Amino acid sequence: MTSTTSPGRPLRADARRNYEALLAAARELFAELGADAPLEEVARRAGVGQATLYRRFPTREHLFVAILQERVDLLDRSARDLLGAADPWAALVQWLDLYDRSASEYRGMSARVAEALADEESPVATACAPMKAAFGELVEQAHTAGAVRADIGPLQLLTLISSLPKDPASGTTAPQYLDVVLRGIRP
Repeated sequence: MTSTTSPGRPLRADARRNYEALLAAARELFAELGADAPLEEVARRAGVGQATLYRRFPTREHLFVAILQERVDLLDRSARDLLGAADPWAALVQWLDLYDRSASEYRGMSARVAEALADEESPVATACAPMKAAFGELVEQAHTAGAVRADIGPLQLLTLISSLPKDPASGTTAPQYLDVVLRGIRP
């Protein structure tokens, strides 16, 4: 559910169908055209009016939250699972790789997520808050172990990983770029 839907109040069957159709159309369109695809096209492909789209998702970020929620939950669980790992560096690298792949699912999404994470008022930042907190603990664990430079914080690291150049065809980060960053954050 989005922030425009009351928690605990289920959607009517037709509203639920429209909601699911909008999410499916957005996923398809973003996979095809990237994160900057026209929202009007999302509504058209979902077979609903623009008013229905904007009633459910007042902004592009609200739609991103709905699309990315499963990934955000996975990243949160993964960070929590990796806390207390025998090798904090390996745990951090594993999580950052998962984050990079998750944020790169749709062309242009990684940069938009990075921007939104730095803006506490953003719906994306709000949805990602538990994940960011768990990642912060993972970074602190790496700091304590001396595996990461003390002057590198969680938000800096997320922003840095999100801003890495992406392959235009696959949308993924070339491994050599990630390796440069990983070498650069070591003490």
